[in-house]
Amino acid sequence: MATTSAQAALPLDGLRVLDFSHAAAGPFATMFLADLGAEVVKVEKPGRGDGARYMGEPMLGPIESDYYLALNRNKKSVLIDLSTEDGRGLATDLARTCDIVVQNFRPGVLDRHGLGYEDLRTVRTGLVYCSISAFGSTGPWRNRPANDIIMQSVSGLMGITGEVGGGPVRIGAPISDYATGLFALAGVLAALHRRDALPEGQHVEIAMLDASMALMANYIPAVATLGKKIPRLGRGHAQIVPYQAFLCADGQYVMVGAFTNGFWRRLCDAVDRPEWKDDPRFTSNAERLAHREFLMSTLEEIFRGRTRAEWLATLEEADVPNSPVLELHDAIASEQAVHNGIVQRLDGVELDVIKLPVESDRWRPGPATVPPVMGEHTDEVLGTLLGLDRERIDALVDAGVVARKAAKVEATR
Repeated sequence: MATTSAQAALPLDGLRVLDFSHAAAGPFATMFLADLGAEVVKVEKPGRGDGARYMGEPMLGPIESDYYLALNRNKKSVLIDLSTEDGRGLATDLARTCDIVVQNFRPGVLDRHGLGYEDLRTVRTGLVYCSISAFGSTGPWRNRPANDIIMQSVSGLMGITGEVGGGPVRIGAPISDYATGLFALAGVLAALHRRDALPEGQHVEIAMLDASMALMANYIPAVATLGKKIPRLGRGHAQIVPYQAFLCADGQYVMVGAFTNGFWRRLCDAVDRPEWKDDPRFTSNAERLAHREFLMSTLEEIFRGRTRAEWLATLEEADVPNSPVLELHDAIASEQAVHNGIVQRLDGVELDVIKLPVESDRWRPGPATVPPVMGEHTDEVLGTLLGLDRERIDALVDAGVVARKAAKVEATR
């Protein structure tokens, strides 16, 4: 979609975010705020920084891992020690210049530092303050430590994932982290939309537990209302049949998603079982669910009779939803993924990341900048936003209140 120079301004241009978040959920949200045009100032602890810097494989330096680099493009890093009075004062002064604050400390941590919502709303009218937590700001589990794998475990996501008769399996992607980040992004954007009507600002809260369980919305009615249990079905689906991957003659898998009666009838022809279309055992999804064991075992035997390429061609001709089951390295190289530009190269370095999955006919994100080295923008942020001169910043550095990027890290940049 083409844009003109008059249309090129990003939707969040002119907004500033003070980002106290770390690890994955918060940074995922603030990365997309940055992609949409907001200036994101990432506050990190001197000497340690965001723990995500140490997760995964080092790529652009000894403490710049692929995990961190994937979630922090287009941001600025300033190192401030929030345990010091001067550090808390600097953070408060920065909040005064910002429209949005995002944090994912345990409930009460920033409040004890004088940087909670009730503290900062008094220094910045209209502030949108977003708190991300594991279990919520109240309740019996509010102070428990947690992360993505704990959330997948306690939310039920792992409980419904895995092979028939096998144990629970973690979903490969950190789905709880990313779902939480997307709900945080939605909450922040909704609050910004209502800021004219609510000029005093808002406190937006997202619990990872809530976000994780929201991903199972289709199962909740039967579980909560009827007391049903959702079984682990491996490649299958608890509510739709047939809706799963089938092993083919060449050891490859083909995914089939016959989720309507129309697609089911086309599948019957594709697998040379036209009589199934009027078989009372299979005329509705409810009947197919009731006869899952026979139907699936028969279909599995049928699909093992031909190669994946043969089945893909047959199902495509029959207009039945289908796809190969791709490994990630094949998925990013697929012709559609390449056409969509799903993987983008960061500006100025040989590093590929996922793009913002949103497009508009009015704007396009610009080149994505490399995620910052710890403290890369300390001088710029304190000087430009707070008006501190070099002498004052030097004094803060000497006192251990703030820090600049380390020379050895700079050398690897």
